[in-house]
Amino acid sequence: MKIIAKSDNRINKVLQDAGLFSRREADKKIIAGLVFANGKRADLGQMIAVGTAIEVKGEAKILSYALYYKPRGEVTGESKKEKLAGMYPVGRLDKESEGLLIYTSDYRLVDAILNPSNKIEKEYRVKIREKATPRVERILRAGIVTDETTYAPIVNYRMSEDCQNLNITLTEGKKHEIRRMLNALNLTIVSLTRVRIMNFKILNMKPGQVRDLSADDFSNLLKD
Repeated sequence: MKIIAKSDNRINKVLQDAGLFSRREADKKIIAGLVFANGKRADLGQMIAVGTAIEVKGEAKILSYALYYKPRGEVTGESKKEKLAGMYPVGRLDKESEGLLIYTSDYRLVDAILNPSNKIEKEYRVKIREKATPRVERILRAGIVTDETTYAPIVNYRMSEDCQNLNITLTEGKKHEIRRMLNALNLTIVSLTRVRIMNFKILNMKPGQVRDLSADDFSNLLKD
């Protein structure tokens, strides 16, 4: 597998920016003597100049992309689906939540989606035990401060006529964010489903289903 460095940087960052490995995985390849820069064995932490030819010995890295509907009760990253082999989840859903996850072997995409400055939208369908009041929307749109942290204002909010089914869109990605925000408002979550990430929607996908994607689906995030 060969690439040409597109920037001056440390070699593990160059490999990460090419979408091939995380920096930690790149370091392992370098330590194992599998990485070469302009034909010479690379050193850990080596600075690379733009235009340098880098070769990684061994099997070629295949960049893969997929949507996965995580079922309720499954721990993120523990799916046994053969189609997800060699890919990693971008972000997480807690065990009691279900819905969309993006899986990929392209570390450029991992960084792009998890970078808060890109404001990636994620939409959730939430069923609650109590009835939400207009006050709930006002507070969520203003942002919430709890004992643990501060949650940014949500992007969008819709509520059913019975006031027990909510659609919440946000761009933050803090741990258990929806659950902790609604808990701060004394609302009990019955079920929580992520129904959209960016322009990818759950539509008619079933729990456990995988849908293949391509790099073209992420062209706006995978800019060279």
